[in-house]
Amino acid sequence: MSYRSLVETSRSKRYVRLLPMLFFLYIVNFLDRVNISYAIDAGMFQYLGVSAKEVGIIASLASSLFFVGYFIPQIFSNLGINRYGVRKIFLIAFLAWGIITIATGFVTSVSQVYVLRFLLGIAEGPFFAGVMFYLSLWFLKPERATANSFFTAAIPISGIFGSLIAGVIFATYGNYPGWRYLFWYEGILAIFGGLLAYFILTDFPRDAKWLSNDERSALEQAFKEEEVEKVKVSWTKALADLNVILLAIVYFLGVTSLYGYSIWLPSIISFIGKVNATIASFLSIVPYVIASISLILIARYADRRQNHRFVTFAVFLVAGIGLALSAATQSIFILSFMLFAIAAIGIYSFIATFWAVPQGYLSGDAAAAAIGLINAIGNLGGIAGPIVVGFLKSYTGSFVDGIYVMALFSILAGVVTLLIRRS
Repeated sequence: MSYRSLVETSRSKRYVRLLPMLFFLYIVNFLDRVNISYAIDAGMFQYLGVSAKEVGIIASLASSLFFVGYFIPQIFSNLGINRYGVRKIFLIAFLAWGIITIATGFVTSVSQVYVLRFLLGIAEGPFFAGVMFYLSLWFLKPERATANSFFTAAIPISGIFGSLIAGVIFATYGNYPGWRYLFWYEGILAIFGGLLAYFILTDFPRDAKWLSNDERSALEQAFKEEEVEKVKVSWTKALADLNVILLAIVYFLGVTSLYGYSIWLPSIISFIGKVNATIASFLSIVPYVIASISLILIARYADRRQNHRFVTFAVFLVAGIGLALSAATQSIFILSFMLFAIAAIGIYSFIATFWAVPQGYLSGDAAAAAIGLINAIGNLGGIAGPIVVGFLKSYTGSFVDGIYVMALFSILAGVVTLLIRRS
């Protein structure tokens, strides 16, 4: 059997062994990241003594402090993964953020929320960039967008679970103490996820006892051939590469829209539809269902066509146009909500096709550092998105201007994507 055939036979093993676990971990990760959006809509900050007029700004700052902490460990945690593997680093990260999430359920002041959100960002920092680098070690160029999509589909799927969990908890316990139970349950889940990852994941292909010797050798040969096409630079020089900088800008713009959308989704639905937190939580499922299906289909198409850059541009346009039309029709709830849900196709689908570009551009420490930098800078959009939408809501009394800003950022992300050179 040729080594190419062996690579093909190992693909299903790699998918089955790694992707379900990573998918589950990302659901846990994203639940802990956005559970504050449901707590905000349930009146978390009012219970902590914040006036209704100040909630938008205070909640935006609390959400954004997460990303200040998130920025800190990115590059060096990825370099650590390249040297020591993901299992140990992920175990520490998951245990830390599980404990921090549980502690958030006990807060009695806004300042405590600020501190815990900052610490949660540091704890979660190694995960996403680490997985993006990890997937580049296990999946070849024609496989990557699809592998990315099965992993990143956890974002909209976690939105479905998050909406259901929040809706059930609020229906059972009420808004208070329901939002406290939300943090407690999801923190316990994070601790369980970290322990599970340590025993199920495999650090590097050379360590995979679940592959045959021939399959391991064939996979190593295929990666060696792929390395020839990649740019060879030190990790420090990779950080100044023009393509890496452009990729970071694109990711920042895309993430700004994503977190403006995700953090404020239940509140926007409540505002437009004049519904309570429980109904808004259940309605939030719709955009996530649409996104979870489209994300995988779009990534598979991009892998078949090997045109990840153009597909990324196209989905950004879908997000921008959908958001703009939703804002323009917000007086008609059903139409505005449908357009807002359609925009989720672009809001979430860009992640899988986008990351296939840097994964195929650099290798080794250079790839680890560059992916860490792109993710670190990009996720500063997690600060900008919630703050901009929250500030505009507090200033204007409406979410319409914030939705228009998210549309603008999505379209700009698409334009900058076209400036990236083909690798």
